Amino acid sequence: MNIKINIWGALITTIIILSFSLSSCSQTEPILKIGLVSDPQYANKSTVGNRYYSESLWKLEEAIDAFNFHHVDFVQNLGDIIDIEWKSFDSIIPVYQNLNPDIENYHLLGNHDFAIDSSHFENLLMTLSMPDYYYSYEKESWRFIVLDATDYSNYSNFAHKNDTALINAYYNNINGLPNHNSWNGAIGKNQQDWLKIELESAESLDQKVIIFSHMPVRPLSTSENLWNDYEIIEIIENSSNVKAFINGHRHSGNYIFKNGIHYITLYGMVETITNSYSILEIYEDSLVLKGYGNQNKYIMAY
Repeated sequence: MNIKINIWGALITTIIILSFSLSSCSQTEPILKIGLVSDPQYANKSTVGNRYYSESLWKLEEAIDAFNFHHVDFVQNLGDIIDIEWKSFDSIIPVYQNLNPDIENYHLLGNHDFAIDSSHFENLLMTLSMPDYYYSYEKESWRFIVLDATDYSNYSNFAHKNDTALINAYYNNINGLPNHNSWNGAIGKNQQDWLKIELESAESLDQKVIIFSHMPVRPLSTSENLWNDYEIIEIIENSSNVKAFINGHRHSGNYIFKNGIHYITLYGMVETITNSYSILEIYEDSLVLKGYGNQNKYIMAY
């Protein structure tokens, strides 16, 4: 009799331990896993300095294999997919097509994507399957906002058709500052108004927000920043829902935590002899950026 009781007691104890183990495992699984790539700048040409243009093909193939292996939910590219020639898309787009069919793929445009002949500008969105120059999408209880950092710039204006006086006003307004560079750009009023509406909508739906951009806004006094970084900072830091701002453009990478937001600049894929890409894991109370190659790892509470 005592033997039976002991057996049943051990069995019940085992079931309880298994239940807690399974519960613990489910809590440690991320809500979402996101593959991130920035600045491949692929071109079929020789290396210049630390930019290994032609090697971005095998680097991206390696990243896609990792995204497939780790079953990411989607992939977000952060711009500068190519360096200068339209025909480069013919080589690099098929690499993205090797993603598993259930993994969605999103793009945004950087300054080098506009270094092509302007006659191809009208085909950029279709080639990259982008719904517009800036847009948003929702996954689980999160909203992902994709900004167009090339909105106000001379190199992209054949596509955007903005008032050149306003473009020059943004550029001249920061004369003498480190980001007073023609290869940067500004986010105009229409896009700012749209961003405010997106953030208000996310707040009303109790959605947390991650913003993707090609160009950074923090830290200030950085040569790669948006021309109007101060305007965008004011908008997003007035929203309690924004948890991270993730960008490329500055190939050396960076990280800063400011006013409740994690500002992450990803290391440029083109500027390494190894590789650089990452997987962002979203948990209930934290973000974990797992870096590969030159990309650093960050564990960020929110």
